[in-house]
Formats: sequence, C-alpha cells, structure tokens
Amino acid sequence: MARWAGIEFEVDDRKPGVATGPSLAELTEVSGHLQLPEIGPAASRGCPQHRIDRAALELVRSLGGRVDFGAEVVAVGDGYVTTASGETVEADYVIAADGARSRVRELLGIGTTGPGVLGGHMLNVLFRAPGLPVPEYSMTVLRNEESTGILMKVDDGDRWIFHVPGGDPAMPVEEFQRRIRAATGVSDLDVDVISLLPWASTARVAEKFRQGNVFLIGDAAHVVPPTGGFGLNTGVADGHNLAWKLAIGGDALLDTYEQERKPVAQFVMEQSLIRGEHRELHWDLSPARAAERAAVCMANATVVIAGYRYDSAAVIDPEPLPSMEDLTLDGSPGSRIPHLWVSPGTSTLDLVNGFTLITGTNAAGWLSAASALGIPAHPVAGWASAAGIDESGAVLVRPDGFVGWRTKGEGTATDLRAALNQLHCR
Repeated sequence: MARWAGIEFEVDDRKPGVATGPSLAELTEVSGHLQLPEIGPAASRGCPQHRIDRAALELVRSLGGRVDFGAEVVAVGDGYVTTASGETVEADYVIAADGARSRVRELLGIGTTGPGVLGGHMLNVLFRAPGLPVPEYSMTVLRNEESTGILMKVDDGDRWIFHVPGGDPAMPVEEFQRRIRAATGVSDLDVDVISLLPWASTARVAEKFRQGNVFLIGDAAHVVPPTGGFGLNTGVADGHNLAWKLAIGGDALLDTYEQERKPVAQFVMEQSLIRGEHRELHWDLSPARAAERAAVCMANATVVIAGYRYDSAAVIDPEPLPSMEDLTLDGSPGSRIPHLWVSPGTSTLDLVNGFTLITGTNAAGWLSAASALGIPAHPVAGWASAAGIDESGAVLVRPDGFVGWRTKGEGTATDLRAALNQLHCR
C-alpha cells in the first residue's frame, strides 16, 4: 500500500519473532518466527508507527493537505466537523480516524460490540538507553526474580519501550530505571525515562462503520488485542478500501466499505482473542501444529494478514476463503491479486492503476475492449495459471488491488462495460 501511495519509510531489519530469557545475554527461547511468503514486490517487514505517521504526514502536506494537531471535535455531521475553537470545517465526507476512544463515534451515538477491556493493564515505558545491545528478534520477553516485561526497539537510535505488566505510573522514575537494568541484565545502563503510558488490551468493533457521509476507520472502527500484531495493518487497509470508493462516489458503492471491512475487523478481533487464549499455538507456527490450530479455529497468521476475502456488491461472484491454514491468492474474486514478477523490479501489483485488466497472453479481444473503455490492460506471461484463467481470459482488478471480476475465456467490450458498471454498483 505504501508503495502504491509513493510513501517510503525505514523498516525494521530485525527478524520477526519473540526471544525469551532472564536477560539480554541469556535469551534461550525463540518463538513466533513468522516468515511471510512473497505476496508483493516489497518485503514484509515491521515498521514502528511513528515512522509511518511521519512519512504519511509529509506526503499529505506535499499534496496541499492541512493538518491541525490538538484540534478537539465537539460536533460532527454529514459534511462537517466543528472544533472546540469554534471553527467549522466543511467537506463532502468526514473520515473518523480518531482512535480507540473516538470522539466522532461517541458524538454519532455509534455503539460497539465485543468483550471490551481484557484483564489488567500494561504500562508502556518509553526510554533512551545508549549502548543497550539490540536483540536479534523484534520482541524480547524478559523474566527474572527482580523484573518482568516486554522489551521492544523503537527506532535505529537509542529509544526503546519496556512494557511492564500492571505497572504503576505513580512510581518514582528511579524504580523504572532499576527494573529496566534488572530485566536487561545491564547493571550500569544509562536509562532516561521519556514517558509512561498505561494501556489495556481491548477487543471491540463498532456496530456500524458508516453513518451518512461519516466513515469510521482504524481504531475508531475496531480495536483488537496486540497478540498477532494485526491492528495497524487492519487500520491502514480500511483507508485503502475506502479511498477509491470516495473518489467514485455513490451510496451503493460507499455502502460496500462496511460490507467488506466490518467482517474483516470481526475476523481479526476473533483471531486475536483466540491467540490470547492459546498463546502456545500462536507462537509455534510450525505446520506440525496445524491440526491443533484448526481445532480452536485459529487461522494461520498469513491468512489473517493477507488472505481474507471480500463479499459485497463490489465483487462479482465472490469466492469464500478456502483455507484457514494456507494463504491462497489464486485470482479468486474478492481476494488480493497474485504477485508475479513482470520484469525486474515490476510486479503485477505495480500494474494496478485504477481499475486495471490483467490478461493471459492470447487475449487480444480483452485488450481491445479495455482500450475502447479507457482502462489500462496488461498481458502477463504466467498470469493464466496464477489467476485461474485461460490464456484468452482476464482479471479485472479494483483500485485497491483486489480481484473484482474474473473471466476464464474470451469476451467483448460489452462484457467488460457490464462488469465495470457492476463493480461501481450502478
């Protein structure tokens, strides 16, 4: 998605996974080592949210967007928001991306479903520690008689987070410094505590994602527990799904935002909850435990991240998810398009520019039809077998990279026009 948007940010080069031990020098157990298959032209890597925020902010401003920090919304309706300063901003649409405690959701009276807050809280301790050894994996669980917590690197500098179970933010800073030194096993570590932020694992989904021309996305629409790390990806995908529909407009098409994204949010929340109850299965991703995962309805993490499918009026003949264990990107309507290298550095995903037709190598009729209708079309070697069509067939890809329509053989401009109209919900 970032590649499509022209956003570049530094990713985390450390291995995805969790290392556990009594100190950084005694990490004895590694679990949750997730290796995503090649599903796109960019490698799947972790990235701290502050880097994504910074890159997105720069892009918005470069496009002439206005960003006001600290603006409190006190009223909202179709096409406007009013802030505490008395300013009313008018627009065609309002997108509520204002987080788990969404004021917009509250003002609209939209309720939520789900178990809510789960158990006790954690305390996020953000600190600087020059020279602290960097673990090989992205998350480190440290447990000893003096201190317990989860250590995570924030950036390539010297900033870290230490999550303390049940931590009291009223405790003296010196106590957190002591706990961090005890947990890491670095007794002379220089610890500069920057901030303390309590948080609680929470699971809830908004009862609706659209009210008039106001749309909820991200944590305003759904909050999922951190087990699995699915939350940020799910929120970004909301915006990706909604953007092209806003650009085209029409109530029927805009209704498909909730039709598509709410079931995904529900699925992700349920999968995070299952992982919280069966952590040993979540952290052990080996195929040998696939039957145990199936017994508790736990999907493989790759399916949760990239394998879900849409079933809405903006998909023609959608096909259900075939497996909870195997990531299947086979050109089925409602799924992400398969990734193939078209040429060095160029993927089939890079070909998507608005509605796009990708065909087999013997599909002159479809190429002519696309040209007549003014949409981009590309014949791709190997696409027929990857997308489940004949060499004379075609796949109509939506602007968000999901398959909207698949036809195995030949057709005409009339067929293509009818498919486009149906995907526009006309």
